[in-house]
Amino acid sequence: MSFLTPLYFLGALAVLGPILFHLIRRQPKGEVEFSSLMFLEPSPPRLTRRSRLENLPLLLIRCAAIAMLAFAFARPFLPSTQSESVDGIQEATILLIDQSASVQRDGMVTRLRDLAQQVIDDCDDDSLIAVVSFDETPQARLTLRESSGLDAAMRKAAASEAIDQLEPSYLSTDIGQALRFCADSAALLDLDGERDSSEQQASGRAAIRTRVVLISDLQTGAKIESLQGYDWPDDVWLETRVVKSNAWGNATLRMIPRQVQIGTENSVNVSPDTVRVEVSRDEGDEGASTFRLRYRGQDDDAVVVQVGPGQTRYFDVPLPAASGQQKDPTATLELFGDADTFDNLHYFIRPEKAKQTVMFLADNQSRLSDQRETLSFYLSQLPWSDSTREVKFRVFDRDDLPTAIDPESIPLVIATASSIARVSVEVLQSYIGNGGRLLIVIESDPMPAGKDVIGTLLNSPDFVVTSGDDDEFRLIAAVDFSAKLIAPLSEPGVNDFSTIKIWKHWQLGGLSEEVDVTLRLDNQSPLLIHREYSSPDAAAGHVWVLGSGWQPTQSQFALSTKFVPMMLGMLGPNRMLVPQSMLVGETIRDTSGEEIQLTEPGFTDSSDGVRLAVNLNPVESRTVPIDLDRFSSLGVTVSSPELREQDLQAERALRDVELEAKQGWWQWLILATMGLVAIETILSARGPKSDE
Repeated sequence: MSFLTPLYFLGALAVLGPILFHLIRRQPKGEVEFSSLMFLEPSPPRLTRRSRLENLPLLLIRCAAIAMLAFAFARPFLPSTQSESVDGIQEATILLIDQSASVQRDGMVTRLRDLAQQVIDDCDDDSLIAVVSFDETPQARLTLRESSGLDAAMRKAAASEAIDQLEPSYLSTDIGQALRFCADSAALLDLDGERDSSEQQASGRAAIRTRVVLISDLQTGAKIESLQGYDWPDDVWLETRVVKSNAWGNATLRMIPRQVQIGTENSVNVSPDTVRVEVSRDEGDEGASTFRLRYRGQDDDAVVVQVGPGQTRYFDVPLPAASGQQKDPTATLELFGDADTFDNLHYFIRPEKAKQTVMFLADNQSRLSDQRETLSFYLSQLPWSDSTREVKFRVFDRDDLPTAIDPESIPLVIATASSIARVSVEVLQSYIGNGGRLLIVIESDPMPAGKDVIGTLLNSPDFVVTSGDDDEFRLIAAVDFSAKLIAPLSEPGVNDFSTIKIWKHWQLGGLSEEVDVTLRLDNQSPLLIHREYSSPDAAAGHVWVLGSGWQPTQSQFALSTKFVPMMLGMLGPNRMLVPQSMLVGETIRDTSGEEIQLTEPGFTDSSDGVRLAVNLNPVESRTVPIDLDRFSSLGVTVSSPELREQDLQAERALRDVELEAKQGWWQWLILATMGLVAIETILSARGPKSDE
């Protein structure tokens, strides 16, 4: 039994009044002195039965009435199971620990672990404990469900072990996603079907209350926007433990991409010998404002800059001189003068245009007087160059053929079926195996040697070439839009190949399973076939064989809108490209073609063999702590142990008032008191007559 106003029990002390009055009532009301007794010594009164309490039932009724009245004013009530649940609820604690790139700062990981261990030590033995680490994505290291299956001692030991295994990553921070993960985990625990419901009822335990203890530097660059619109559970609240850095005024740098420079500074001539660098500094009066930029491996500073608190400034920094016969395209710029060094490196590829060549192997047909009937005439008109490379189209004669072909400097070789026989098969296989691209155009009857070379390159020993039906033109009836070469032309408006007329073609047969048919004519003869050379050590090479020429006497291909994009598609990406800097967390395809996530800054190679620079996400450098009110504005219940205890007490008091009002015991007690008073009145009325 509980009491709403237990202080009213002090009123029960009034029972002393009737007892005292009953004693006083037995004392003589006056004294009369007798002359014969005035010379005698007074003696103390003797205890007799008349000095004791009399009419004991009447006294008991009076005392009971007073005690019952005090009992009624104390507002007694019987707490139900619902009321007891306020105290009987089991609590769960989810430790949400930051392991993003910003906690790479000096000493921060140790402080994170110490705070987490302190929270574990403060937990009750009955509390469930879970450990979740997060950067871009949350990772459960000890779940609430696993914790519920452990006893108290093992639960804390398992949580401590999970904390010891934490290591910071180089990924960015998404606090919103991590908080949603924890809130959902708490909701799933309530629905855990593995728990015995009868056991819960026997123990009187209601739903589990969960607190999420966020231990992080709470830097401004962290994402929390995903909490917007999220229905935060009522029985989950957030506590924050902010880990502060030993240093203030973090500064960082990043390089502005060349294309962005051109786009924003059209009127400015960008020097090829400099790079544009952005230097930013956090707010705060503490920390340095003078920084030095120096290339790794250089002894002298490239430039010394001044950046004040909260400022972002841009500088032209001269590139270091390349040394050695084989120029290294990579460079690393480092910032000095900043206490937090985790973001002071920027990796990049030198912004230089690549110089490449498209090789065309000439034959006798290339020497025709009418250049418009040669393949090379149309190839020479193509815009091979782009913003990243200067590509020259060059016709090679028999005497000019190199003994080896470099796929990086000559990304595409185009040859006729008759000219391909002049090149060693081993040279071509080596070229394609290292990522080279070869297009063979059959515009005339190939010599047997040419067929053998093509069959070898296609890995098709039964490869045959026969003259097609030239009585009438043929149309392209089937297109494999899943082919990488054709995929960019699959959009509506540009995917119509049916208007290209083929006046003369050669039928290709005896193809192996490694050969794909990209274009097929309406007589089911393959027009364009393709084989890919996959290698784990190099970029994929490609061989295409076209069963017709593109000059007007053989087809309308050169005059169609498909000619330019298909030829440039065969040229492929610039393997000597100066790439934009990628960020940690982005994905690329490795040499096996599988997508992998970039997990740390530095340099890496893509599946095409392209050298890539990888840097930290610049938002991780914004290390000023976030405003904690943002969590509340997004609907998250933010609390602290002291505030939570106050809330529990207020809720407990409110439930007691509701329960007491519902039971209404005080009314019956008042009624009983009135009955006792009536009985006391009757007995008191009879008492004096009996005394008389």
